[in-house]
Amino acid sequence: MDYTKVSIRLSDKNAIDILEAELAEIGFESFTSEGPDLKAYIPSDQYSESESQNILEAYSELIESHTTSSIEHTNWNAIWESSYDPVWVDERIFIHAPFHTPSPDAELNIELEPNMSFGTGHHPTTHMMLRAMRDVPLEGKKVVDFGAGSGILAIYAGHRGAHGIGIEIDTNAADAARANLEKNGTHSFEMITGDLAALVDERFDLILANINRNVIEESLPTFRQRLTPRGWLLCAGFLNEDAEGLKNALRAQGLEVKTELSQDGWTMLATQLTL
Repeated sequence: MDYTKVSIRLSDKNAIDILEAELAEIGFESFTSEGPDLKAYIPSDQYSESESQNILEAYSELIESHTTSSIEHTNWNAIWESSYDPVWVDERIFIHAPFHTPSPDAELNIELEPNMSFGTGHHPTTHMMLRAMRDVPLEGKKVVDFGAGSGILAIYAGHRGAHGIGIEIDTNAADAARANLEKNGTHSFEMITGDLAALVDERFDLILANINRNVIEESLPTFRQRLTPRGWLLCAGFLNEDAEGLKNALRAQGLEVKTELSQDGWTMLATQLTL
């Protein structure tokens, strides 16, 4: 598969996460950054120059320069292996690739194949979701990981004794998540390729939604219907400035905010159904 690469130099490197989130909304699958430089990758057949330009123009005050180039079929595994570092979450969970040595000091080692699926453990939202999940009862609970990405949250939930499903709209990401579940011996979760429509006629004790604010808000009525009494919804993937508006939308659905975490400009909300 050929890819299009957009290389961006920012005047403020702290804006990288914000720009990544905006580009991910229009199909960019992978990002690398060093200092103020951001490189964003998207399959060439999915690239829209007009959509990309709209985002770049919206953040023109933060962008010093940008270029677009094409990349012919590439050995992405080799590229990611050369740049993928293992990650610790609160010195308890060690997230690593097959070519790293698991840590004997970890409460849990999670092995993920490096690829372009969201949820490698490097992003603050994944960290916060894992941290919040530690404080939610999981043994014997039925869980859905909505927008599962790499499947990392389902893997952790399965380790804690939960069972359920993961839902991922991207076919390649869903396939990668299935491989990761198998690799980590997580047999209590099934990965489904689909969208919100896959949440039919089932109720869950916990819904995990590490996606983005717009999708979360649009999905809230369905999430509320699919939760058991006193069920939990953990959501992340939105910026700090969007948290207050989302809290209001959550409260309107009878979800009470129990925990709020913030890291590097991103927010995570752990909520529980009260109605």
